[in-house]
Amino acid sequence: MPARQMKEGSFNKASATGIFAPFRALGYVTSDLPICIQARGQAHALTSSIGHSFQIYDGEQLKLLFVGPRTSVQISALAAHKDLTFAAVGHEIVVYARAKEIARMGFEEGVSIMSLTIFGDLILALCDDNCIRMYNHATRELHNTLELPSTFRATTLLHPSTYLNKILVASQQGTMQLWNIRTMRLLYEFKSFGAPITYLAQSPSVDVVAIGLLDGSIILHNIREDVRIMGLKQEGKVTAISFRTDDKHIMATASMNGDIVLWDLDNRKLAHIMKDAHDGAVHTMQFYNGQPILITAGSDNALKQWIFDSLDGRERLLRSRTGHHQPPTKIRHYGSDGHVLLSAGTDRTLRMFSTIRDAQNMELSQGSIEKKSKAIGVKMAELKAPQIVQFDSSDAKEKEWDNIVSCHANDAQARTWSFQRKAIGAHALTSTDYAPVMAVAVSVCGNFGFTGSALGKVDRFNLQSGLHRKSYVKGGHEKAVVGIVSDNVNRVVMTGSLDKTVKFWDFNTGKLLQTISIPAPVSSIILHRESGLLAVCADDLCIRVIDVDTKKIVREFWGHRNRITDITFSPDGRWLISSSMDATIRTWDLPTGHMIDLFRVDSIATSVSMSPTGDFLATSHADHVGIFMWANRSQFSNLSLRQVVEDEDAEGVVELPSAAGGEEAIDEDDDGKQVTPPVEEEQIPTLTAEDITDEMITLSSVPRSRWQNLLSLEAIKKRNKPMEPPKAPEQAPFFLATLPGVEPKFVATPKTDTEDGNQSRVLRLSDLNPETEFVRLLRAGHELNDYSSFMTYAQSLSPAAIDFEIRSLSLENNLANLRYFVAALQEQLETRKGFELVQAYLNVFLKIHGDVIVNSSADSGLEASLSQFLEEHVQTWTRLEEMFQYGLCLVDFAKSR
Repeated sequence: MPARQMKEGSFNKASATGIFAPFRALGYVTSDLPICIQARGQAHALTSSIGHSFQIYDGEQLKLLFVGPRTSVQISALAAHKDLTFAAVGHEIVVYARAKEIARMGFEEGVSIMSLTIFGDLILALCDDNCIRMYNHATRELHNTLELPSTFRATTLLHPSTYLNKILVASQQGTMQLWNIRTMRLLYEFKSFGAPITYLAQSPSVDVVAIGLLDGSIILHNIREDVRIMGLKQEGKVTAISFRTDDKHIMATASMNGDIVLWDLDNRKLAHIMKDAHDGAVHTMQFYNGQPILITAGSDNALKQWIFDSLDGRERLLRSRTGHHQPPTKIRHYGSDGHVLLSAGTDRTLRMFSTIRDAQNMELSQGSIEKKSKAIGVKMAELKAPQIVQFDSSDAKEKEWDNIVSCHANDAQARTWSFQRKAIGAHALTSTDYAPVMAVAVSVCGNFGFTGSALGKVDRFNLQSGLHRKSYVKGGHEKAVVGIVSDNVNRVVMTGSLDKTVKFWDFNTGKLLQTISIPAPVSSIILHRESGLLAVCADDLCIRVIDVDTKKIVREFWGHRNRITDITFSPDGRWLISSSMDATIRTWDLPTGHMIDLFRVDSIATSVSMSPTGDFLATSHADHVGIFMWANRSQFSNLSLRQVVEDEDAEGVVELPSAAGGEEAIDEDDDGKQVTPPVEEEQIPTLTAEDITDEMITLSSVPRSRWQNLLSLEAIKKRNKPMEPPKAPEQAPFFLATLPGVEPKFVATPKTDTEDGNQSRVLRLSDLNPETEFVRLLRAGHELNDYSSFMTYAQSLSPAAIDFEIRSLSLENNLANLRYFVAALQEQLETRKGFELVQAYLNVFLKIHGDVIVNSSADSGLEASLSQFLEEHVQTWTRLEEMFQYGLCLVDFAKSR
């Protein structure tokens, strides 16, 4: 497959395949990197890193405002100042304005930046070589470099409030140093606090700094007097500290286990612990100035806003933006519009993601597990349902009752979910043999749910009541059921099992209809209901397609080199897309039986899902917590699909889409035009209509209304005739000549000077040129024996304009213009271009000039031209009729089979 042409300095190994192009990534909120919280008056901006890019959120509503472009390496630090965002990328600091790169500041390679701090006009970069480099972010120049002693390994730094030109630097040795960065002098060194310092925070009191240590100690220290004011201790490393600045004297500290501890500074005691505030380490935490609102961000891919408005001072979750904090394992589109994705992950959650609005992403609730966890003193993660192995849904009864069914690892109960309520449902569907449920399905009507157990039993339940309705037992599977599907009209149920069989059951009676043996254990099945094709994946790395009507295997697709993880059909049933542990995603064409697309990714795809509208392919990957969208290029461009030879196009690795979206999918040159990739030797170039005119008759590319309205122009004019006659425009002076046309245009008379230098006021008749552009191009086409320019111009005219031009064809010079027009139409027929347009032009031409043609003499040559045109016209129609008959016979033959 052709790799996308890359710009100079681009970092993608490859970023487009033959059919699918990277579009965007969903579900990314934060990473392990602390976010930047910037106060802008009463508003706030939150900038978070998501690996190779960053996102800017509105601090009040948590709305996504901007997504930065993809960087060559992962971002290691962030800072913000006014409208500028600074991102540390390797040994460079990249400057962005409204997420658009405007400048770079760099130094020697091999040095990585650990943190960035804004200090007036300077930006301080703490580097891993134990140096602090200072850049002027206005001039983009290196201001100075502070080299710290080798016995002092810096971990973080802080600018104390009101301390002019001074910074406080903390170290792994547990000591701190106060530096004047203007004079580059060490002013004071503090004694060791007994453990490595992990965090520094300015308290509301001047001179007082909060110091967080690796052993969980929090020390409030007066740096002016070098006096310890207070000491507190929590469990685990201190990762963040913040102070309330309203009427409550509360300090909040965060830890590695996701808990947030609130301390009452007036009474010097623990006030409250926010258990399980995050599912991972909390790396950022800050109270808004003067407000009881706390912003937290963690390594669990979550950004949360808490408010303390209760009488007891406890927190309440106000808003949040979250995603999977462990990789998703199963994704499926929900509904018919393709705007919603359901995703289950190893983090034991079921989430929905919107492809059009990020704010709609959410986790489906699993009940009041937060209250239960506080009551019994366990983490919320331990009370969640086990990891979802498989799920299915139907939107037919979304508003009536539960419409999602999921099965879980080593669990004999399948659970129902309500998409309408975005919560777990009321029913638990227990397998009648009490074995773990391995497969589930929902009927297309939304009334029934199916479960398949590890012992091979298949059960049907009513989703409204949750009651058991039928068991499919007689002649059933001997091993675990791995897949269940039902047809469109609830007549047949199909199941696949590890016992190497696919079975067809009567939906109502539960009677076994037929069994198809597969050479290897079945791993998954999927049904395209409209076409009646069942795709079966087996452990022999083959995908078999079974016709449900004939119960026969009609296709076998070989090529994957490792276990197949998932498959999905295109909406029209023409393509089958599969993913595998060989890190490839392949597209198979069912009519031809060929593999037509293949690309390799840098992380194994665990699940694939094609949008019901066919515009996007969604994939999840083993090492990523996001969901990746790939645009179907066949929806917006002409693709020449061909059989792909095994692995000929899978040598390069296609980079996964970024959160920045479509800018990565298509290259543009400096003028904003799309860059067309060069055709490689092994590529087959896409054929255009001009390349294949010897093989087929083509239609014009003009809108249908152009030639259809031309045939009915008289009726349209009559219908649009005004009720009152229009007022005549003011008459122009009689001596101003006009050009013929739909809109009157004055003839621009060229300026001529008389011999004595004065401009002549006499209008010369020789200066008038009554020929329109239509007639001029028609004559030029006759002289050059090439009417292509004339036909291009004619196609650009409106129906009224072309009608006027044909009516205005001059009858002088022995009907020369009429003969030229007939010759132009004949050339179009000979080249087999614009067939329907030629018919429309011919219709109008004969209606207008039919009497002239009948009364014309043989000497005019018009009769001979029309005879030649008629001969070519008959040949073209005969060829077209043969094509129609061939197609009809082929369709009749297919129907009879």
